Amino acid sequence: MNVDPRRLGFLAVSCACLCTPAALFGQVGTVTGVAVDASSSRPLAGVQLTLQGTTSGGLADASGRFVLTGLPAGTYELRAELIGYRTESIDITVIAGQTVTTEFRMSAAAISLDAVTVTVTGERRARELGNAVSMIEAVDVMDVAPVRSMADLLQGRVSSVQLVGSTGATGMGSRIRIRGSSSISLSNEPLLYVDGIRVDNTSDISVSAGGQSPSRLNDLNPEDIESVEVVKGPAAATLYGTEAANGVIRVTTKQGRSGAARWSVWSEMGLIEDRAIYDANYAGLTAEGGAGCILEFEARGLCEQVGVRSYQPMNDPGVSPVATGRRTQLGASV
Repeated sequence: MNVDPRRLGFLAVSCACLCTPAALFGQVGTVTGVAVDASSSRPLAGVQLTLQGTTSGGLADASGRFVLTGLPAGTYELRAELIGYRTESIDITVIAGQTVTTEFRMSAAAISLDAVTVTVTGERRARELGNAVSMIEAVDVMDVAPVRSMADLLQGRVSSVQLVGSTGATGMGSRIRIRGSSSISLSNEPLLYVDGIRVDNTSDISVSAGGQSPSRLNDLNPEDIESVEVVKGPAAATLYGTEAANGVIRVTTKQGRSGAARWSVWSEMGLIEDRAIYDANYAGLTAEGGAGCILEFEARGLCEQVGVRSYQPMNDPGVSPVATGRRTQLGASV
């Protein structure tokens, strides 16, 4: 019998196509099982099943049952996850052409609560808060760094908040800028609230030194501070009004708690010394005792120097306007 070679090739390809699914089916297996609560044996719906190292997985149905099909033969780690329960894992061996049955008994686990931020509009969860709010825990900062004032507590610990010293004099304040300056003619100082009460943060007071005034923010004792919140950006104006366009600083002071009384006594001393070197001034003396014979006059023959006298008022403690700045702080709390 004569057979066309092209027909033989077609028959070979057809047989290969028919045989391939059967061959592949024999190389895979199935995993089925159920996920229940460990304490009540109640079926758990929505459990996420993942076969580690592969892209296979699925969800448990309303009765807690799940089926994973088409799994290549081998040993795998099967993981079950559900919010509110501990993640469970078991090792399973998939056998070609067979079904493996397993069970997950999952134990409930505590869920951490979201951080809560208190704003002018009330308490809100941190993830739902659309405002740019930064928190500083004063106790944590003072345990690892020296904090002498409120300015030290804020310096370098909140992004986009700058504290620029207004002068080098002891006890003088710092200019606080949140996200830079917003006005040329108006104040750029942020609003200050202490325990929900607005506090005057201006420096227009009668006490001053060298043209500078102390900072009202530094009137607060860092030892009394529990935490500091900094509200930044236009969102501050929506919460506190247009005056808050420069930002808001919210200070929460420490409150008494139940338990034994805790006493704390502390002291601090400091000084600022002028280490500058001032060159002396010189004057030419004449025979008559005058001191105005400069070199030019002597060269022109108008006078004759018989001596030189030097004097620098900055080096004379009696008349110098610069002296050592000293500061002392004492405190006690219960």
